[in-house]
Amino acid sequence: MVNHAPAPQDIAVIGAGLVGSACALALAEDGHRVTLFDPDPPGAGTSSGNAGGIVTGAVVPTATSQVLRALPSYVLDRNGPAVLRLRHALHALPWLWRFVRAGRPAEVARIAAALWPLVEGSLTAHRQLARLAGADGMITDEGWLKVYASDAEFAATAPDRLLMDRCGVRYQVLDQAEVMALEPGLNPDLARIGMHQPESGFVRDPRGLAQSYADAALSRGARHLCQRVRGLVRRPGGVTIHADAGPQDFDRLVIAAGAWSATLARQLGDRVSLDTERGYHLGFGAQTAGLLRRPVGLPALGMVLSPMQGGLRLVSGDELAGLTAPPDFRRIRGLVPQARRAVPGLSEQPVTSEWMGFRPSTPDSLPVIGVSPHGPEVIHAFGHGHLGLTLAAITALMVADAVAGRPPRVEPRPYVIGRFR
Repeated sequence: MVNHAPAPQDIAVIGAGLVGSACALALAEDGHRVTLFDPDPPGAGTSSGNAGGIVTGAVVPTATSQVLRALPSYVLDRNGPAVLRLRHALHALPWLWRFVRAGRPAEVARIAAALWPLVEGSLTAHRQLARLAGADGMITDEGWLKVYASDAEFAATAPDRLLMDRCGVRYQVLDQAEVMALEPGLNPDLARIGMHQPESGFVRDPRGLAQSYADAALSRGARHLCQRVRGLVRRPGGVTIHADAGPQDFDRLVIAAGAWSATLARQLGDRVSLDTERGYHLGFGAQTAGLLRRPVGLPALGMVLSPMQGGLRLVSGDELAGLTAPPDFRRIRGLVPQARRAVPGLSEQPVTSEWMGFRPSTPDSLPVIGVSPHGPEVIHAFGHGHLGLTLAAITALMVADAVAGRPPRVEPRPYVIGRFR
């Protein structure tokens, strides 16, 4: 990182997930006095539960014409991979209206083009921060693999591949023998065709990576206050944070609180369309970690199987249900037989853990990154949806650039919060 920062500032970062911890490191490296607010340890929340991919070709937004056609099933099929809970439906209507609009063909193309510069630079950004944190070995280069059981399954990905081609995403289409050479633990009947993005990265311990970023920030003078933020107030030249231990004044504030960011932004006059796509995972225990070499997506089954540090992880589910409803593990539990079919080595392995987390998702699949339109004392860094791990480091570097007044490495206009007016 080239250090051309102005005079050090007192900067608060709310949220110690991957995004917040990465922001704390990037800002501390620039010489700022950083305070990280989170009642939990770094990476303990949603950051800990993903599939571990830094997916450098993830340009396909959540809202596409195929997804819009399936929207009725989100309500009617309670066992589907994507669900809208009826009790949350009324609250979610404004978000869903924007989601439908984002699924129009011209919007899909625009959103994909806006995602591309973020995801393309995501692995390079992570490697930059990992070097600062002494965590280079936590990011490996096995790539991102999806497999298909038939020509028809693969043909259904044509719209996604067209978007990838237009953006310049590099990927390889593999035959069955090539897929099995990469992943001999797969059932070959479900892996007749593969699509491999070899330039993507993999993190087997996302929570550990967040902790490494936070520790590196602390070693540069940052502090972590295990306090819950109760309120925010703009003041001339800065922001006052009302936390558990009382009010504190800062020159700048970075909101990186994931699914809780909309409430914080609203207190400062910034409105955003943000909902929580709940994600679920099941763990099979440490003895299963060697059954695969990289994350493997099986789109037809609605799952990703990923060899994490603690064992193979089954990741699935998109559920709009808000922040307070209890988790519902029935759907992901129902996928266990399919996971055992996909990886025969799982056949005798019990499920050893269950997890649910909140993906902070915008209806247009673009994160909220940049300076508040109401004043430069507030910077937003949230709304990364399914790409929190992928985009954490590039977001942090963009936040540091904004604070320092450096030319932006990525044109920020597609990501500013003002698009939700």
